[in-house]
Amino acid sequence: MSRSELHVAICTDGVFPHAMGGMQRHSRLLAEHLAKSGRVRLTVLHPHEVGVFDPAFGIDEVHVAPIDTDRIYLRELWKYSGRVGEELDRLRPDVIFSQGFCVWQGITRYSDRLIVHPHGLEMFQGLSFKERVMGAPFRALLRYVVRRSSVVVSLGGKLTALLQGVTRGSKCRVVVIPNAVDMPDGPTIYPVEATPLRLLFVGRFAFNKGLDVLLSVARRFDVEGRLGDVLFELAGDGPLMENMRRDGVPRNVRVLGRVDDALLAQLYHECHALVLPTRFEGMPTVVLEAMAHARPVLVSDVGATAELVDRTNGYLLRAGDAQELYDAVRDLCARPLAERRAMGAHGQQRVLSDFTWPVIVQRFVSLFGEPHASGK
Repeated sequence: MSRSELHVAICTDGVFPHAMGGMQRHSRLLAEHLAKSGRVRLTVLHPHEVGVFDPAFGIDEVHVAPIDTDRIYLRELWKYSGRVGEELDRLRPDVIFSQGFCVWQGITRYSDRLIVHPHGLEMFQGLSFKERVMGAPFRALLRYVVRRSSVVVSLGGKLTALLQGVTRGSKCRVVVIPNAVDMPDGPTIYPVEATPLRLLFVGRFAFNKGLDVLLSVARRFDVEGRLGDVLFELAGDGPLMENMRRDGVPRNVRVLGRVDDALLAQLYHECHALVLPTRFEGMPTVVLEAMAHARPVLVSDVGATAELVDRTNGYLLRAGDAQELYDAVRDLCARPLAERRAMGAHGQQRVLSDFTWPVIVQRFVSLFGEPHASGK
């Protein structure tokens, strides 16, 4: 299939680093790797000034007036989708790929060629009553959008069952395509220093990421006189940052704040394992990145994390369970260097086999070429 035979339009509400978030990073990487493949003609509709992508990629860009974040979000999202629709009517692409709810207003005129990617389905994973109530409009919107689409993309794991329930009785088909990651440029040598065990957390400093669970485990190591056994290094930012600065953190915790890609790569290189005691998730890119760097992973069994981690390369934990995290950290501390290195190697091989961008892009290209997805 030549580049000119299939015109794909990616619709997004933001592209990293002009907008932050997993979906926004996915928009950039998917577009760039699709362009590198040379298999499709690509247009990206986004709310930034044109020039987001290097011209060498050959990606056509269309500016769409952004969402007014000072007003009611859902109403503004509806208006944004209308502006996206005007551009789609002008472009007339063969395939429309919508990140989240960028295609909504007038959706039925695109149903035969619309693929929706809702990513982590956070609206179904709220823990508190307040979160569930706040998520209700987004659950209703998801049902409306996917049931009027040709395909909805699942990251896999528990998310697939959720989407199968949402689409039941409609013509929309659930297709599993996981997230992907670029492999590191340099070597991924495992640290030879035995202690302290350096555990890296990367993510938003928010309740849903389980930082309270991590900090309780860190305090327990301190109280038990095992201060030198483990160093928890926290990279990120978010609403809990001020509370952590005000209340203080255990002595075996180092708060790094937001880090750029170069420093993050260095932190992966220096750590012994990644720890992510998240309460809900899709398929975390940071887990894939740690695996690509040949590091074991300690992560909650939520979303699609079981697609990535098992006993061969890490620990799957019950969400919110501090005892399980404590036991896993102690077990990893007790493992010989050779066993930790072998766990990291298993994870890296899994990424190489199933989760690199060339592999995932081929799956997207195949999906785009199917008659039900291209409206042909």
